[in-house]
Amino acid sequence: MSKLTPEDQKKQELYRDARFTNQYDQIWQSVGKCVFCDLKEKYVIFEENGIVLTISLFAYIDGHCMIMPRRHVRSPKELTDLEWDTVRKFSYIAKKLIKDVHSVKGMQLIYKDGVEAQSTVEHHLHFHCVPFDAPDLMEWNYRKLQYTPLENTNQYKQARKKIITSGAKFDKKYHQSHSLPIYCDVIILSSNREILFQERAESHKLSPDFLTPLGGKVESFTRTLQEELAREINEEAGITISPKDCTLLSSRVDTVKHTNVSKQLKATYPTTTVFLRNTYLLKNFDKNTKLTPGDDAENFVWIPINEIASHERISESTKEIIELIQDEQ
Repeated sequence: MSKLTPEDQKKQELYRDARFTNQYDQIWQSVGKCVFCDLKEKYVIFEENGIVLTISLFAYIDGHCMIMPRRHVRSPKELTDLEWDTVRKFSYIAKKLIKDVHSVKGMQLIYKDGVEAQSTVEHHLHFHCVPFDAPDLMEWNYRKLQYTPLENTNQYKQARKKIITSGAKFDKKYHQSHSLPIYCDVIILSSNREILFQERAESHKLSPDFLTPLGGKVESFTRTLQEELAREINEEAGITISPKDCTLLSSRVDTVKHTNVSKQLKATYPTTTVFLRNTYLLKNFDKNTKLTPGDDAENFVWIPINEIASHERISESTKEIIELIQDEQ
């Protein structure tokens, strides 16, 4: 942690002592904005899927952290399935962190619902993760704290290995898929039997770093899957294809590993996604068509169909799908 100016250090100590010295009410009533929408990045410990694990500026006890969505919502009923699953995951991580960093085994997960309960932060949904070391906290007996908010943040960030391993353990043991996301991609076959693949941008690489057909996640069910695929192709390559020219080649449940980058922890870690994969075939594509990388594509490469089976950067699942068109040779 970089050295603070005397003024900044004084502010940190004010945050630290505000509950204990009964200054908190006076402070939050003068803010005049949603502080969670204006969240300071230096206090963010970890983030996934639009959900943030952050320290509490005005902690009840050392180690007190919070979970909240980036977007301004008032109730859990407004969260997507993915956001809600991530809240569950982060509560698991928070309990592990509190035990590891502060040697406290218990944790209170406090959720404030309703306008009156959330009035201090403009009704922005949030969950308190409060270390529970004695029953006196049930009476809201705030403690004289040892650590400032920044010191608490940095203690947790230093436990980044615990964050990543706890997240992976949660995904393996407790993640429940209520529905599968749908991804559509397309085997674009040129007249001389070469297939178009994309080199994925750094922030969207898979693990291993496979080349992939063009395509992506279905975002709207007001359109057909082929129309959603055409939208993705336009965003990734800057080209327009006709949905009616895409014929379904394969529909299967697939699994892929992504490499996630945590700017807060300055670390990379893998996550696994299970999804329904619909793969389409688009034949006789003009190889001279100009392609402009965009969205999650960084570059493009054409690979002869007879080299696919031995190519090291093409997944086994994609190879199996491409085998379905081999008999057309």
